[in-house]
Amino acid sequence: MSYIWIALNALRVLSIFSLVLVISTCVIVNAKGFSSLGQSNVIFQFMNRTAIGVEALILILVEIGIPKIFGWFPVLNSWTFFGFLQVITGSLILGYDSGINSYSFLGYSLYIFIIVPGWFVFIIGIIYIILGIIGGQPLKQRRQLGGRSEKSRPPPYTV
Repeated sequence: MSYIWIALNALRVLSIFSLVLVISTCVIVNAKGFSSLGQSNVIFQFMNRTAIGVEALILILVEIGIPKIFGWFPVLNSWTFFGFLQVITGSLILGYDSGINSYSFLGYSLYIFIIVPGWFVFIIGIIYIILGIIGGQPLKQRRQLGGRSEKSRPPPYTV
């Protein structure tokens, strides 16, 4: 087992963890803000949080490696685009400071619970963009279970 394999899979685990936190914050904020749906921009923030939650779920499925997802979204096979989506997700989470995502509406502890996953996803997205630009597919193949891709395995021993 190499250090690169461990680091890349640790990044995968952190990415999945941060995306699960994003989904949970989307659900919590939408549940708390549901009673305020009639107010000015709250309906759009509600729809935005729902879209962010669905996007985070799709990104988790990509991280787990469900192959059918790549048939629906083939561009997600690139770490650069995957990281770009995480940066956008983090930016959308961090960009709101009014309506249902405000400090005065949510309170201090819930507001911090939203901000931390936003920064977490944003930073992990930047790391994925850099890894996609530097290493691309070879790094993605090194992250597979066993640490090597099928092409790099030695041929079986024959007598």
